[in-house]
Amino acid sequence: MNRERSLRLDLDLGEALGRRLHPDAAIVQEDRNLVMAGAGVLDLDREDDLDAAYLAIAEHRPLPLGRYLLRRRGEPTPWTYQAVVHDLEVRPSCRAGNVRRSLTAILGDAVRRGMTSLSAEPLGVWRGRGLALDEMVGAFEAAILEVSIDLGTPLRLTLLLDDMAAVEEVSHLLRSRLLRKASRSFRTVDNESALVEVRQRGLRLHCRFVPGSLSGYSVTCVDRPE
Repeated sequence: MNRERSLRLDLDLGEALGRRLHPDAAIVQEDRNLVMAGAGVLDLDREDDLDAAYLAIAEHRPLPLGRYLLRRRGEPTPWTYQAVVHDLEVRPSCRAGNVRRSLTAILGDAVRRGMTSLSAEPLGVWRGRGLALDEMVGAFEAAILEVSIDLGTPLRLTLLLDDMAAVEEVSHLLRSRLLRKASRSFRTVDNESALVEVRQRGLRLHCRFVPGSLSGYSVTCVDRPE
């Protein structure tokens, strides 16, 4: 297996960020009503006509769900991706598709920028108003499998959770979902670890459970898309 093109998912505690974990960027979840498309100041006066007013307001509209913004931060990470996955004016505030679209786009952008490591909050899970853990895990899995198909460089994503109980639950959900999707499973020639083969868009993806990563896994596309 060519691990140089692998996307690795790890699980860790939120307290690890800035201590033992220093990713290139952090992914946080946002409410669409608090994240505006424009970065400047809305500047209108009486001399502006209606067309100018419309264009100015359009540049400051809330971003659609499933989009993201990239912001320069500082410590503990130099960049922050704001995943626009919630609309707190409705219930539920998030759908799994919002997380899948936003995370897929963010991972693709991070690769194009040469990033190799990211951390992420459990996107879509917020005070009982968004996704359940199993829905969040399904959205993460879908994004990871999709991005793995065209991955040309290694990428590591660490999902940060509140406590060990959540880590254990998410680990179980990740494994059980992969095993249900598996077309076959086998052990490597060196007997290092078990592999699970799944299909995405007709291509074979090999998923390896990574020892010492709190039951995360790495995904490598065996076939190359045409």
